[in-house]
Amino acid sequence: MLIDDAAAAPANSRIVACIPARFGSTRVPGKPLQRVGGVPLVVRVHGAVRRALSGVAGARVVVVTDDARIEDVAASAGAEVWRHDAPCLSGTQRILRAASARGLSVDALLNVQGDQPFVSAAHLRPLLNALAAGAPVATLCAPLSPGDRDRRERVKVVRDASGRALYFSRAAIPGALHVGVYGFRGDVLPRLAALPRAPLADAEDLEQLDWLHAGLPVQVAELPESLLSIDTPEDLAAAEAWLAAAGNP
Repeated sequence: MLIDDAAAAPANSRIVACIPARFGSTRVPGKPLQRVGGVPLVVRVHGAVRRALSGVAGARVVVVTDDARIEDVAASAGAEVWRHDAPCLSGTQRILRAASARGLSVDALLNVQGDQPFVSAAHLRPLLNALAAGAPVATLCAPLSPGDRDRRERVKVVRDASGRALYFSRAAIPGALHVGVYGFRGDVLPRLAALPRAPLADAEDLEQLDWLHAGLPVQVAELPESLLSIDTPEDLAAAEAWLAAAGNP
């Protein structure tokens, strides 16, 4: 499936975008329910993803959570919500298990982190194009500012000459800023769901390293600029400032 500016994807496309939303953030407690521009973050992300996929026939957007408070807020705003309470190692694992429990079969599954309130079609298009070109897994990167190099909450990625990921790290390694939006081809989902935790993934607390450890190529598309994610209280303030400058769209 490709999303381009001239035409929507075919009507029989099966694309599901999932937004993992967990209440227990350590840096921003209750992050999905924190308000950004007066709107709960999880609701703002859901709306952004719906707009981003509005040109894709039959695309489905789902909030995946283990928390009743998040479920209530998202559902009250009109979102489809999947509740999956079992302990999970990552947001992707929660998505995969929730999808499996519902017998979901898709051509492509997107994981848009619940801290990405400004995601757009320009961010999801490269993921779907990479999957259509044969990549089993795709993600994004952007130029890394000097101020972000030493911040552990800013994950970095190193790529080879063809744009495939060589390594992800929280350390101040040379590379680009990783943007936490993912695409998965439908046929690799069972394999991803069954992967054990790799030692490096455990050490870095980065699920992407599980995929690399298993030998799955991860294609990394480059964006011209970073996408603001909400990782800290300072990021919340930056998002509020951006919205105020833009007239709170």
